[in-house]
Amino acid sequence: LEWQSQGLPSDSLSLENGVIISRCARFPLIIDPSGHAIDFMMKKYKDQKIQKTSFLDKSFMKVLSGAVRFGTTLLVENVEKLDPVLNPILNKEIQRTGGRSLVRIGTEDVDFSPKFNIILTTKNPAVKLTPDICSRVTLVNFTVTPAGLQSQSLTKILKNESPEVESQRNDILRLQGEQNVKLRGLEEQMLREISAVEGSILDDDRVVEGMERLMKEGGEVEEQMARSAEVMAEVQRAISKFAPISLSCKELFILFAAMREISFLYEFTATSFMSVLECVLKRKEHHEVDDPDSRLALLKTAIYKEVASRIGRGLKDEDKMVFALLLAKLSTGKCALDDKMENLATDDITSMIEEAFGSNFPWQGKGLNNLRDVTFNDISSMVPLLLCSAPGHDVSGRVEAMAKAESKELAGVAMGSSEGYQIAENFIASASKRGTWVMLKNCHLCTDWLDETLVKTLQSLHGTHPDFRIFITSEISPKLPTALLQLSDIIVAEAPTGIKASLSRFFSRISSDRFANSTQNRLYLIVGWTHAVIQERLRFMPNGWSQRYEFTEADAIHALDVIDSLVSDSCGKKQNVDPEKLPWEAIRTTLCKGVFGGHVTDDSDQ
Repeated sequence: LEWQSQGLPSDSLSLENGVIISRCARFPLIIDPSGHAIDFMMKKYKDQKIQKTSFLDKSFMKVLSGAVRFGTTLLVENVEKLDPVLNPILNKEIQRTGGRSLVRIGTEDVDFSPKFNIILTTKNPAVKLTPDICSRVTLVNFTVTPAGLQSQSLTKILKNESPEVESQRNDILRLQGEQNVKLRGLEEQMLREISAVEGSILDDDRVVEGMERLMKEGGEVEEQMARSAEVMAEVQRAISKFAPISLSCKELFILFAAMREISFLYEFTATSFMSVLECVLKRKEHHEVDDPDSRLALLKTAIYKEVASRIGRGLKDEDKMVFALLLAKLSTGKCALDDKMENLATDDITSMIEEAFGSNFPWQGKGLNNLRDVTFNDISSMVPLLLCSAPGHDVSGRVEAMAKAESKELAGVAMGSSEGYQIAENFIASASKRGTWVMLKNCHLCTDWLDETLVKTLQSLHGTHPDFRIFITSEISPKLPTALLQLSDIIVAEAPTGIKASLSRFFSRISSDRFANSTQNRLYLIVGWTHAVIQERLRFMPNGWSQRYEFTEADAIHALDVIDSLVSDSCGKKQNVDPEKLPWEAIRTTLCKGVFGGHVTDDSDQ
């Protein structure tokens, strides 16, 4: 209970890990993706003047020497590879000379205090630790299990929905803990008195009277424990109505883990799920209903909707229906495809999803068309937004247009060169304090830097400005670090399938102040239609086009600029222009030979 008050999660795995940390003979190395264990350690050792540092810290050697000399606790973050300077400490190579205990740190011998403690941590659950490191530390893994997530979900739901029940449960648990400690103390006192008797126990009246007194007190404590157990049983009955919701949370988390088998891109963590749950509970839309059963049903539906909208945007188009059908199976308890496996069209599967969740179920995900909502409401200053796109499909223009519309300062840097790495690090350090935005472009060109530097930088960010945002654009690549995928909120940006979807996505990118001229608006519609047809033909290679040309939305936006320029030169700024007077030939030639046709190399395609 004391540990839980210090921030340790209440599930059994976390409690077992807490015991291991407090009893281990070697220094611990903690794998903590959620960050709860690190917060717990900072509070637990607060009185021992615990310091937090990392190997990236320029003053690491100075901080380490001070902690060793003065016997304080040191917490080292992002320990994925061990700095050799720690070897003498981990091996406890203590030299005793003239009454002094010394340990070598780098090139100097430092006085070693027996009170010194070092805690190594990493937030990367996929960290690859060598046998050499594992043999010198006590490995403690706080990666959340399905059972642990169920327990944490239940606690969070209780705090939100029935805080009085949660408070009563904690009070009873505290009381039961105190009663257990008292009973154990009485038993140990009785054993001490018995072991101290010389001769026959029955001949010593003092011992007999003491045992009678202890047995009487023990009986009172056992009666109190029995009453506490009865009250706890009533509390558990009140809690049991929330159990189905926590079970659904556990099933969704298991589904998240199973999605990793489909693609390397689908790294959905317990942290991302808990953020979904917190968002749903914070909205309190289900509180509009008074009936408890109806309220719980609405809460469950809201969780599924939020999961679909957030996870769906991080899936490829061909996997979104699969995920939606799996959600439907979890929600209804039966598989929608069991009796309908043959000759299914896309519309049939869509109708099955709508039959399970309703017509407004966001199974396509809340993605690029809702970029502003995602940026301001779904992510925080600590969570980067990773925009993964198909080759040739650049989405950085979307972020730039949004930053301009919202009057946000956006610092962009093209990655791939050593100069870009230093610039990016400077931008992140500055923007995280000032509350501006940073965009790192084409990060598939520097996956080693992402893994070795960016991930650790993001994990080390503390106290960032709440308005700070970091956007990362990359092609879909299996070389992207797993740790970055787990840290980020992901939007997979593929060319939309279907003319309607392509038109909708294209016009959502254009700022509203551009639609002032009705004549040019009609030309914009023609450009949007042309762009959609060109994109759709790419799906039918080699019949649509003979090869995969890199047509992008940037081409279509450039086409709008061309139209604005040509119409302005020939017709001025008139609102209504006779269609016959529009420079059709110039528009057609420019688009055919330059804007779109510039990508085309085959004569038949041209």
